Amino acid sequence: MSSFSSYSPGSSPPRKEQPLFTLKQVTLICERMLKEREAQVTEEYDKVLREKLAEQYDAFVKFNYDQVQRRFQETAPTSLKEAIVKISAQKQCPNEGRIVRSVLQEFDWSKTEIQKQLKFAVKDGLILQVTTFSSHGSTKGIPQTAYRILRKDGEDEDEIEKQKKKLSSNTHDWYCWECHKAGEVIACEYCPRVFHRKCAHSGTVANGKWKCPSCQPQKLSALMANKTPDQLAKLLKFTLERMKEKAKELMEPISQDEHPDYEDFIFKPMDLKNLEKLVEKKSFKSPKEFREESQWIFHNAIIYFGDDDDITDLAEAIMEDCDGELEEMVRCPDCYLMSNLRTKNWFCKPCYFPHELVWAKMTGEPPWPAKLLSWNNDETKALVRFFGAAHQRAWVGRKHVMPITSKPEVKKRSQRWVQANEEMKEYQRQLALLYPDANKKETPPLPKTETKECQTDVVLNEEDKEKIKQLEEKVRQQEEELKSLQADLKCERERAKQLVEGAKKKKEEQDQRVLRDKSVSEQKETSENCGSSGPTIDLSMTRDQSSVIKMLQEALERERQDKKELIDKVTRDTQKNRERDIQQAVKRAVNKERLERERITEEAVKKAVEKCKQERDRHTQKTLQIAKDEAEKSVQDAVSLAKKKQWCANCHAEAFYPCCWNTSYCTLECQKAHWCSHRFHCLRVTCSCNRDSPMTQS
Repeated sequence: MSSFSSYSPGSSPPRKEQPLFTLKQVTLICERMLKEREAQVTEEYDKVLREKLAEQYDAFVKFNYDQVQRRFQETAPTSLKEAIVKISAQKQCPNEGRIVRSVLQEFDWSKTEIQKQLKFAVKDGLILQVTTFSSHGSTKGIPQTAYRILRKDGEDEDEIEKQKKKLSSNTHDWYCWECHKAGEVIACEYCPRVFHRKCAHSGTVANGKWKCPSCQPQKLSALMANKTPDQLAKLLKFTLERMKEKAKELMEPISQDEHPDYEDFIFKPMDLKNLEKLVEKKSFKSPKEFREESQWIFHNAIIYFGDDDDITDLAEAIMEDCDGELEEMVRCPDCYLMSNLRTKNWFCKPCYFPHELVWAKMTGEPPWPAKLLSWNNDETKALVRFFGAAHQRAWVGRKHVMPITSKPEVKKRSQRWVQANEEMKEYQRQLALLYPDANKKETPPLPKTETKECQTDVVLNEEDKEKIKQLEEKVRQQEEELKSLQADLKCERERAKQLVEGAKKKKEEQDQRVLRDKSVSEQKETSENCGSSGPTIDLSMTRDQSSVIKMLQEALERERQDKKELIDKVTRDTQKNRERDIQQAVKRAVNKERLERERITEEAVKKAVEKCKQERDRHTQKTLQIAKDEAEKSVQDAVSLAKKKQWCANCHAEAFYPCCWNTSYCTLECQKAHWCSHRFHCLRVTCSCNRDSPMTQS
């Protein structure tokens, strides 16, 4: 029987092996591994999806937008044409080999690049490729490929017309707006500009249409965005005048007589005169539109004349001026307008959104008053414009910019600094006139209980007194209106009274007429009829008169009640308004009084603290001086006492045994130890001519 099949009853059973992990731990480990794997798969899926989307977008843009406008570089056709003209002037055939050698003499290009650009120029129709036969030399009668430029003397009219139709059919530029080079470009759906895909950094595709960076809307401040076309045109005229100062050569269009092939390379000619016409027509809706339209001048110059030409440098200079002017305009249109109008004290006039006043310190100058225009992106530097005669702008570090409420230390105040400070004060005065409540802080209203408790202690300022006078005037006017209403009511009552009296008089007259008719009648039947009808008429007239009087009294009563209610309502409203206005004036006065008391208390506390601090410092200095004097005196006493004593020449302890005039010892052991070196200098031994010491003899 195997030992593993069973065990004896007396022996212990085999030990059960413990598992390494419990079921719960295994479950947690599996869940964690599954989550990690799921996250890894999700990340890989997102990565693949992003790559596919990018490829699809590139393919979409390339399929829909990428197109070749021009193949050759911007300076290649000019150099090739010059080479062809030069070779033709030498009575030679301008074939490929001669053109390559001529271009290599002028430009640092490779042979392959020249051949490629020559093919591109032929494909774009700017140079004609013809087959000619040599009339002399060893190649006489042999056909060869030559190149020539288009002639306008009638020989190439068909080619010229074909080229013109091709150029006129183009709706977009031929060169990238960003790098000014040819190649595969994306055409904007909203303007004639084109871009390489690598140059179109901020282009967008919406509804299947691609919008270039130049057509993207410009983010402007509320003040600049609300400018009307007339106001914007007025500002742009100053920018255009600044551009004209340096570029008189770019005022007129490029002469077609001097540059007959200019239109073959330039899609949209532009000059300052044409730009001025657009400004006068108010064609621009934002500064960015003006800037992009001005960019055509530099774009055309760098395409036709090249990078190193003077015209290109001039166009680049005016674009730098344009960018600087537009940046200043966008930052603050009011400052830009006033700085160009240059009226009296123009720098002291506040803008629509007033600039913050600061003290800015430049190297070698004291803190100078200035307007804070803007901060850089990380807010480490501030762009300020200084007060003074020059009104210069500068970038100042954050640590050198202080609020205007602080009091900088200016040791030497020059005349320029005083002038700048006076100009700053004038600016503050005009700002206070425009915005009187700009520096006032809102204070919460006091509770009613506090108001009632403080009403007896109120001291009203001039403004509150003026408001109370206005309220009193308003109450007086309303009282006059009440008096006029009461007078009207009295007139109506008099009128009603007159009507009642008139009705009574009419009744009496009618009674008298009836009696007179009775006495005058002669016939019995007539008198009977009159006697029977008289009371009826009298009764009916009496009833009519009483009803009229009753109606008049009711109307008068209603009118009196209405006017009374109106008077009561006006009186109540007037009283409420008066109480509310007076209460608000009292609240403001109480708040001002409380703030004034707090300010006085705070100033008193500050003065007391400062005085206490000064007293403490003075007392500390006095105590320190006394302690210092006592210490110095004790040191002097100790030094004097030390000088009066004799000190051992061996161990420097206090000496009691003198040897000679400047040598003493504390004990005999020190004298014996020091005698070996001292005996050669001891004056007492030398004077007695005795080499043995008396102390040793003894």
